[in-house]
Amino acid sequence: LDVSLSRLEVLGPLKKKKFSAFLFQQVTGRSFGDKDFRTGLENGILLCELLNAIKPGLVKKINRLPTPIAGLVSIQN
Repeated sequence: LDVSLSRLEVLGPLKKKKFSAFLFQQVTGRSFGDKDFRTGLENGILLCELLNAIKPGLVKKINRLPTPIAGLVSIQN
């Protein structure tokens, strides 16, 4: 996927969010479903999956418990 930063700079905030969600889906194979961009990232699971897709094994254990602190625990590991 070849995208220059100068081309991204001309996008408005809404288009940047949609483009970012598209990139997440392309790299991880996962989507945000019916959640908006912020809510989809809130627990940290998709971010950890993205990191592992880019560099396998970077996040050793992804905490998938439905608690607000779960995402922070995953990132610390």
